[in-house]
Order: sequence, then C-alpha cells, then structure tokens
Amino acid sequence: MDLAIGVAIGVVAGLIGGMLGVGGGITIVPGAVIFLGTDQATAQGVSLAAIVVTSAVGTIAHYRQRTMRAELVPWIAPAAVAASVVAAWAAGLVDPTWLRRGFAVLLVLFGSRMILYRPSAERDQLVSTE
Repeated sequence: MDLAIGVAIGVVAGLIGGMLGVGGGITIVPGAVIFLGTDQATAQGVSLAAIVVTSAVGTIAHYRQRTMRAELVPWIAPAAVAASVVAAWAAGLVDPTWLRRGFAVLLVLFGSRMILYRPSAERDQLVSTE
C-alpha cells in the first residue's frame, strides 16, 4: 500500500512540477507526512532528492520550449545551492513540529499571493515575447 501511495504522490508531484514550475515539494512533503506517516525532516530529504530529477527534466523541457531565461541561472543557482546547505543544516536543529508548521505557513502565504497576484499587462507582454 505504501508503494502505491508513494507512486501516486510522485505522479501528482511530477504533474504539478511540470505544469506549475515547482519542484514538487509542495506535494511530496505533505503527502509523505500525511499519507505515509514520514517525519518532516525525512519527507524534506526525500522531496529534495526527487526534485533534483524533476527539476532537471523540467529544465530541459522549458529550455527546448524557450520559456527559460538562461542568463539568470548563473546568478540564481549558486545562491540557491548555498542557501540549501545552510537551511538543511538549520533544519536539523529545529523541532519537526515547527518545521511542519513553518512549511504549512509558507504554503498558505505563497499560495495566497499566487491566487491574489495579477501581473500587469506590460509584464505579460514582456514574458510572452522572450
């Protein structure tokens, strides 16, 4: 049963990751905690491992579709890697209950922002012509 649930979580994460440009962590972490009974830190580790593969495939697809600004990668990637190392270390110092709560708060905040955000027409035109 755990295998079927894990596969379902992976399928949903892949679909959401590919369509919405997220690494799948918004699906994998809660799915592993709620449906598989995994502790928060382990769920985060599994999510990050899966995101490596998902992100690589998504990057290739978006590069081929020309929906990626490759000139931003050298600036964003090193900062993200450095922050990941520090955050993974810090997560080991935090109680799993607070990690879970913090993750939930971030999901609500970012989700609310995405629901309420309305890009300007100028920005839409800029994005669609690149």
